[in-house]
Amino acid sequence: MKLIADQKRRVVLPKSVKPGDALELLASGDRIILQILRPPTELTPPVSPHRLNPAPLAKLDLDEPAFTPLSDEGPA
Repeated sequence: MKLIADQKRRVVLPKSVKPGDALELLASGDRIILQILRPPTELTPPVSPHRLNPAPLAKLDLDEPAFTPLSDEGPA
């Protein structure tokens, strides 16, 4: 799309740009590019379609440390 600046060096942006949109100005030599910055899409964690079997978790002791300490010192 070609935009022409007026006497005060203003241009009219296309209707796809809404008030409040953030634009990035990329300039190299005589070429200027305006790029609309979009917020990142929200990432959702993957969900398994299968239910979790609670039987293996019933045998797990969550209070027991997962590794053996290197010394006999307790927590500080």
